Amino acid sequence: MKKKLLLSLLVVSLMLASAGVGAYAAAKKMTLVVDGTVAKVDPILQNGVTYVPLRAAAELLGATVNLDSKTNTVTVTSKGTTVTPASNNSKTIGKVTVTINKVTQDADSLKVYVTYINKSDKAVSPAESLSKIVSNGKQYDYDTMFNFDRYYDTGVDNASGSLEPGVTAKSVLFFPPVANPTKINILVQPNYEEFRFNDIVVGK
Repeated sequence: MKKKLLLSLLVVSLMLASAGVGAYAAAKKMTLVVDGTVAKVDPILQNGVTYVPLRAAAELLGATVNLDSKTNTVTVTSKGTTVTPASNNSKTIGKVTVTINKVTQDADSLKVYVTYINKSDKAVSPAESLSKIVSNGKQYDYDTMFNFDRYYDTGVDNASGSLEPGVTAKSVLFFPPVANPTKINILVQPNYEEFRFNDIVVGK
C-alpha cells in the first residue's frame, strides 16, 4: 500500500515538473525591434504567438490608449483614423475636416453652409448628394435638382465633386423649408464617411 502511494506521488510530482518545464519553454522572452530601434518592452512568445502589452504596442505605433475605469473600456486611437470633434459644428475624420458655418431658413429654402478642408494626400469627394437633415422627427434628403436650381449661375458657393489635397472649399446645401425649425441634425458624407452634427441652431 505504501509502495503504491509513493509511486502515485512520484508520478504526480513528475507530471507537475513536466508541466512547469513546458510552461517555461513555451513562454520565451524576445527582443522587439521597431524601425531599427530596440523597444523597451519584453514581448513573450507562447504557443507560437508573440504577446506585447497593449499600451506598449499602441504607443510604439503612434497610437494612444485610454482606460475608462467606470465602464471598464479601453480605447485605442490611431493617428491616421482620429475622430476629433473640435466643437459642436466642426469634426475631423482622418485628415478631412467638415465645418457647419451656419444654417438659415427663408421662404424659399433651408440652407446649410459647409466648409470642407482636405489635408490628406488624396482627392476627396464631398458626396453632397448623400447629405440629409432631420428636423422635428422628419428626415429630408438632398435633392439634386432642387439644389441645382439654386446654385447654378447664381454665385452661390458650390464645392467641386473632387477636392484635391490641400484644398479648402465652401458649399451651400439647400433643403425645402421645414416647419418651425429651431435646431436640426445634419449628416454629410465626404468620402462616404459619416460626419454627424446634432442640435445645430437654425437662424434667419
